[in-house]
Amino acid sequence: MSSRRSPISDMTIFKYSLSGLNERSFMLKEIALSASDNELSEFAHQVSLYSGCSHHRHQISIAKRLIEEGTKAWNSISQNNHKIRWEDVVFEIEEHFMKVACCSSRSLTQQDFELLRRIAGCREYLSQEKFEKMWCWLFPVAFTLSRDWINAMWSSTSPKWIEGFITKEEAEFSLQGPRGVQEPGTFILRFPTSRSWPHPDAGSLIVTYVGSDCTLHHRLLSLEPIYCERETNVKPLQDMLLAEPELSRLGRIIRSH
Repeated sequence: MSSRRSPISDMTIFKYSLSGLNERSFMLKEIALSASDNELSEFAHQVSLYSGCSHHRHQISIAKRLIEEGTKAWNSISQNNHKIRWEDVVFEIEEHFMKVACCSSRSLTQQDFELLRRIAGCREYLSQEKFEKMWCWLFPVAFTLSRDWINAMWSSTSPKWIEGFITKEEAEFSLQGPRGVQEPGTFILRFPTSRSWPHPDAGSLIVTYVGSDCTLHHRLLSLEPIYCERETNVKPLQDMLLAEPELSRLGRIIRSH
């Protein structure tokens, strides 16, 4: 056992590792309010060791910034109102997203906003509770896009490596197409819409592709290298994707409505 003493108790580490997503979210919000960056880093390390899942490390490490940026964003958007009309907040949501994602060249589309609205579960008005639900999905995605390894892919328009925020069903519909399944090797990149912070896969990328058996497959991409401070030796993601024998060409999104 290490001689280092963590200010966060072993019981808290065990409880976090064994809890569900809602309890983990509550615990992380409490811990992030008082813990230093070093203490959070140590907590993330211990949870990864105990749970055997290194993906927890990233979700814990971004907790403090996610909460702080989210609080600033809501205070700026709400102006002390309990709820705001959705149409009045989309510009500021985009502004905060682009700031976290370190991207000034690509705006969110109407389709992107519609998906965010569905994730938030709001209709005409956005409350703080629904904003936080949306933010717990949007911030990990924006943080992923801020990394050099993938930022250029998001900004690229020719080819358009990442079409935008789409659902699993939209990706499947696009690859099946009105004329049948597209050629084997055709793929689409997407963010899983059912994975929100602090889920280990929040902000990850999934490649949906047509396999050699002409059926659709979904593969979660490991983004561990982009969360490391040393990204200099990492091959560009597009090179890694096209090096896969099952992936050969980008697909395009076809909206069903």
